Amino acid sequence: MAYFRGGARRVALNLPHGFRFDPTDNEVLIYLRKNILDQQLPANVIPTADVYGTKPDELPFCEFKHGDESYWFFFTTKPNGNLVTEDGYWSPIIDAGIIDGNKLVGFKQHLVFYQGNFLSGTKTRWNIYEYRVNPSTFTAAELNDVVKQKMSNLVVCKIFLVKDDPFTDFDGEIDEDDGSEKEEAADPSNKA
Repeated sequence: MAYFRGGARRVALNLPHGFRFDPTDNEVLIYLRKNILDQQLPANVIPTADVYGTKPDELPFCEFKHGDESYWFFFTTKPNGNLVTEDGYWSPIIDAGIIDGNKLVGFKQHLVFYQGNFLSGTKTRWNIYEYRVNPSTFTAAELNDVVKQKMSNLVVCKIFLVKDDPFTDFDGEIDEDDGSEKEEAADPSNKA
């Protein structure tokens, strides 16, 4: 049996052996929507952390126990304005809608962490997919002041490191120097 530390109490999680939290984008939005509405989560496996106020390498990754070791999920509050930490900042790359059937149910934004001063930092391998619920998915009865406040700033972040690939840059584009010259020089049958 797995346990989740929630404040001062420990809550038992009845998860099957070998359970791995690997949700689709729509499933992440279900967790976020239920959290915003203060409803019981399908499984209490996403911890809360100050993702945007903490250096990426200092986040409490050990709190996310039920997923793959290459990514981590956290509920977090998104501050207004620039996403600046003590030693860097998160910069958005792309924002996309999440569709369920023919309905826009949420948004997924890709951000990259830059080390250093705002707008002049060095790109790192730290990345986030930030999930937000589309406000139009809530009914009028659900939209009290507390829900409106949580809906405006509560997000789920999936944090991961981009693998260091010598043939591609961080944007997935092929680098000009792809190593092919080195391979030719190392091939003894190629006598040019």
